[in-house]
Amino acid sequence: MKKSIFILLFINSIVFSQEIQPSVQLEGVWILDKSFSDEFDKSKLDETRWWDFNPAWHGRKPSHFARSNVKVKKGALRLSAKNLNPKKVSIQDKARGYDMFSTAIIKSKKRSHYGYYEARAKSMKAAVCNAFWLYDPLEESVKYREGEYSEEIDIFEVFGKANKKENQRAYYAAVHRYQTPYVESLVNKRKYKLENRYTRLEVDYDFHEDFHIYGLLWTPDELVWYLDGKEVFRRKNDFFKRPLHIIFDAEIMETWDGLPNPDDLPSTFEVDYVRVWRIN
Repeated sequence: MKKSIFILLFINSIVFSQEIQPSVQLEGVWILDKSFSDEFDKSKLDETRWWDFNPAWHGRKPSHFARSNVKVKKGALRLSAKNLNPKKVSIQDKARGYDMFSTAIIKSKKRSHYGYYEARAKSMKAAVCNAFWLYDPLEESVKYREGEYSEEIDIFEVFGKANKKENQRAYYAAVHRYQTPYVESLVNKRKYKLENRYTRLEVDYDFHEDFHIYGLLWTPDELVWYLDGKEVFRRKNDFFKRPLHIIFDAEIMETWDGLPNPDDLPSTFEVDYVRVWRIN
């Protein structure tokens, strides 16, 4: 009996030691949540886990999210930005101003809560914002009425080839809180004034040259951001207490960095994996 128990414990220790661990040292025992983690090693995007569009948002003008720009290939998620052929732009998109570029997004179908979030990614080489973020706990029946707030945690936002000097080789991490009614990129009634809201870190490399590891520790008390295993930003968790959707996307940010050079497109934002751990 004792021998059987010893063998069982030995086997369990092997299984535990082979479990994928975070790239940073965290206190306590952390268990990989496979329902929100994805190695992107299938032949296509896991449709039980992700949308390859945003059901509530067509995109940020003058671009729109195109499902055809989302691919899983050679063990990585690939989100592309492309120029649009004016002759092939639909009447609806032309009238609404989504007529110059197409970009890409994936959004988790379920909301995720406290944990450690990590992704290994390489930006596209273009003036397009590449991002990994958590957002929007609100149903449409709530977010379009007054009296609530829509929340967002940006794990990273980078421009692989920025137009403006202040965005070149700049890593951004931030939090946002908008008063309802709220419609993405269109209607933001009032932005709540948060303390220690964001950080900008200038690095000595281009984000499009290689993959880097981006992490966020989200607990009831604090938010901690990591870049390649090193802490780069920390703030108290004052309002971010509700589950949020996980997002990866590429967006045209005209007011922030201008429009991309058409000669730089198409270009692709690659994500090797996303992993989420919960404390045991």
